[in-house]
Amino acid sequence: MTGGRGYPVAVRAPASLVAVVLALALALVAAGCGPLGPTEQGGDAGDPLAVVTALPSPGELRGPDPATADAADLAEAFTGRPDAELAAVIDDRAPADAAVRTWTSPGGGTLTVAASVWPSHLIATGVGSDLAARLVAEDGAAWTPPDVPGARGARRDDPAEARLGFSVGPNALYVRATGDVGDDVAERAMRRLILVLEGQTG
Repeated sequence: MTGGRGYPVAVRAPASLVAVVLALALALVAAGCGPLGPTEQGGDAGDPLAVVTALPSPGELRGPDPATADAADLAEAFTGRPDAELAAVIDDRAPADAAVRTWTSPGGGTLTVAASVWPSHLIATGVGSDLAARLVAEDGAAWTPPDVPGARGARRDDPAEARLGFSVGPNALYVRATGDVGDDVAERAMRRLILVLEGQTG
């Protein structure tokens, strides 16, 4: 998906998420960076509702007010549809706090952002990375925007969709754009989420 106007997730198997988390743990230890223990937060927790509320409505996109989210809400925000299995995985990972916000374009495209706090930096990183990478298995391709260092994502042309994940300490940020909401909109949304979160947590 390319282009866009204004400012501007499918997990099925718990085993897959566990595998991603373990792989990330090994990579962090080998690299000698970040929290070395699987339970370390690696920073302060932000306020998810305040993070998503701080974003202005992008261009002509409009949507309901931001809201706190439970596991089922997060699952739907991540994937675009209700997913009881994913909700169970999320609940098992025990997020401490979460919030979501959605917008819809006049053409029917969507922008969804989510902010969440997890028990550790490792889980926060694994969740976002796994969800974005799932799009690759659905005819997408890996996407790492150069203007959003540290983010991991994927995008697909048909049907158009882009996913982008980022983590800071125990906080996970996630952006999902579909239809005529372009990649540039998703990137801009993520950059603003990061700025707001870093302003909260220092």
